[in-house]
Amino acid sequence: MRLAKGGAIAGIVFAALVLFDVIFGSFPAVLPGIRLAGAGLEAVFILLLSWRIWTGRNFVSAIVLMALLVLATLTGVRDGVFGVAWLAAYFGLGLMMLNAIRACLRHDTYSRETAPARTA
Repeated sequence: MRLAKGGAIAGIVFAALVLFDVIFGSFPAVLPGIRLAGAGLEAVFILLLSWRIWTGRNFVSAIVLMALLVLATLTGVRDGVFGVAWLAAYFGLGLMMLNAIRACLRHDTYSRETAPARTA
């Protein structure tokens, strides 16, 4: 369960980085209000997924959160926004989220084994 909580903390940090990027980044082609609203919705979605991972019950939430992190990382690398330090930070977050996937998978396996058998 400790690994799942680490992945949830990585999700919270990822949500903060998304908001940090919108507030301090430069996006001249998009109106600031629309960009901020979109990032706010994305951060809320990431926090919801992080909460599901914190409970250790949803394997799919961990995979979706990891996919969002990979997409954000690929977008940042393509745009030339990231330096070596940012890549190292996102790599560390990715490792924590991989551990969360493992923890959620393990929790699902153990909860199925210990569940009482239903008789018809």
